[in-house]
Amino acid sequence: MTTPRTTSDRSAEALPTSWQRLLALSGIAFAVLLVVGFFLSGGDTPDYTAADQEWTTWAENNELKSRIGAFLTLIAGFVFLHFAGTIRTVLGTAEATVRGSGQLARTAFAGAVTGITGITMAIVMIAGASAAGADADPVVIRAVASATVGPFLVAAMGFAALLAAAGLLTLRSGVFARWIGIVALLGAVAFFVTFFTLIVGPGEDSVFGYGFFVGFLAIAIWSIATSIARYRAVATTAQEMPATEADS
Repeated sequence: MTTPRTTSDRSAEALPTSWQRLLALSGIAFAVLLVVGFFLSGGDTPDYTAADQEWTTWAENNELKSRIGAFLTLIAGFVFLHFAGTIRTVLGTAEATVRGSGQLARTAFAGAVTGITGITMAIVMIAGASAAGADADPVVIRAVASATVGPFLVAAMGFAALLAAAGLLTLRSGVFARWIGIVALLGAVAFFVTFFTLIVGPGEDSVFGYGFFVGFLAIAIWSIATSIARYRAVATTAQEMPATEADS
C-alpha cells in the first residue's frame, strides 16, 4: 500500500524551511539594494536643452557613482527575480478560495519581471552615458541619458501591473495584511500616472513624472512588508512542524 502524497509544505516541490526563510528575506535585500543603487545612479540629469558643458560636468561627477549604482541595481534585480517567484507562490495559495486569483498571480509575476527589467536597463544605460567621464561626447551623453525614458516607462508599466494584481488579490484573499494591499494599489496608480508624461513630452518637466517616485517608494515598502510577512509565515509553519520535517 502506497502512502498518499501530502500537500503544501510537505510536498516534494516544497523547499527546505531555511531556503524559504532566505527567499522571504530577499524582498528586503531587493528594496535596500534598489534604493541605494537608484540614488547613486546619477539619474538626475541636466535638462535636455542644457549646455554641453553641463552634460560633461554631470558625466564627470557621476562616473564612479553611476557604475556602483548600476552594479547594485543588477544585484537587486537578481535578488528580485527570486523574490518574485516566492510572491507568485504565495499569491497562488489563494487559487483554491478566490475566483480569478490564478490569473492575478500570473499577471503579478509577469509585471514583476517586466518592471525589474525596465528599471535595471535604465540605470545601466545611465552608467553607460557617464562611463567616459569628462572625456565623454556631450551629444552622446545627452542621447543615451534621454533614451532611458523608454526603459523607465516600461518599468512603470510592469510595476503597475505587479502592484495592481497583487493589491487586488491581497484585498480579496487576505494573503497579506489589508494595508499592504492598499499600499500596492496606491503604487500601481502612481506608476500608471507616469504614463501621461508622454502626453506632455518626455523631455519636459511634468508633474506626472513625480508619479514614478511615489510608485518607487511604494514598491520598496511593499517588498519589505511582504518579505517580513512571508518570513513570519514560514517561521510559524516551521514551529508547527517536527524539526526533521522543517529542515528536510
